[in-house]
Amino acid sequence: MNLLLLHGFTSHPVLTLGPLPQALREAGFAVSQPALPGHGKRPEDLKGVRWQDWLSTAREAYAALGEPRGVVGLSMGALLAAHLAAEMPTQALVALAPALALKSPLAPLAPLLAWLIPRFPGPDSIRDPELKKQNPNYPHFPTRAVLELLALMQRTPEALPKVKAPALVVEAGKDRVVRGVRRYYELLGSQRKAYLVFPESGHDLLLDRDRERVAQAVRDWFIANSNHLR
Repeated sequence: MNLLLLHGFTSHPVLTLGPLPQALREAGFAVSQPALPGHGKRPEDLKGVRWQDWLSTAREAYAALGEPRGVVGLSMGALLAAHLAAEMPTQALVALAPALALKSPLAPLAPLLAWLIPRFPGPDSIRDPELKKQNPNYPHFPTRAVLELLALMQRTPEALPKVKAPALVVEAGKDRVVRGVRRYYELLGSQRKAYLVFPESGHDLLLDRDRERVAQAVRDWFIANSNHLR
């Protein structure tokens, strides 16, 4: 199976997925990891990027994969993954800490704050103090960019019931960044779906203390799902 791996908002396109890409490759899956617009170089590159740009890039990358294909999304990437699985033939969907809503009480004030505070610090997404020092994601981001993330969040619930592919949703037990993971799972139209919780992980599951276990769980689920399809 060919797999598209989508990173999150302000995430490093490759490093934020930790050991998962290699674990999937070693299990025989072909992996593609596109960089979404505004990511991978400088936080300032997010200025002027629209949520439609992220979705368009994800669509193009997914359409380029041969079938059978599946999609993995982390945080914002899980929102994009849901849209892809709702629109195109998909054999499997994995959503890691899907960002259906933000926990920050400042999130609803983003339209106002964008005029007052030009940039915001990156989220507290890793619980392990030593691993936190190695965080490869943007340390800050343009405040206006979060308006595009919020717009994508608003448009995702309507896509979830259209997803029919087998799905795995993974929650980070110590997530301080997003909420609504269970709602994402419940809204999925998939007949076959599973829900896992890693109690000690922060939002960036693949960069935190349980990163190897998370990667193994996703790999094993894909293997089991592939066997079921045969």
